[in-house]
Amino acid sequence: MSEITNPTGVSKPDNLYAGGFPETRDTRTIPAGTAVKRGDILGANFKPILTGGTPDSIALEDVSAAAEMRIITVSLTGEFNANALSTGDSTTPDDWKGELRKLSIFVRHPAP
Repeated sequence: MSEITNPTGVSKPDNLYAGGFPETRDTRTIPAGTAVKRGDILGANFKPILTGGTPDSIALEDVSAAAEMRIITVSLTGEFNANALSTGDSTTPDDWKGELRKLSIFVRHPAP
């Protein structure tokens, strides 16, 4: 299990990662008025993905629907826990598995 440090400096367990595939990080500018949660699958418009969209990355930060654009850190590659990922509509991470695989983003289910 990975650990993250929030802005207050307190570490807490995190279930986002699911393996050791190399992770590549970058930043994305989130449009004003868009709420993003850590683990959201982001589309090419840098908003949580919707049916018919094109996946781009995995959000690594929470962003409230602010009045201005925000820059956040995202993962462009890696292995992620399906139970910790989310989308912007009724689709599931498994619905995006094939498209994400093309980006070297792998969706895994933890062993029972």
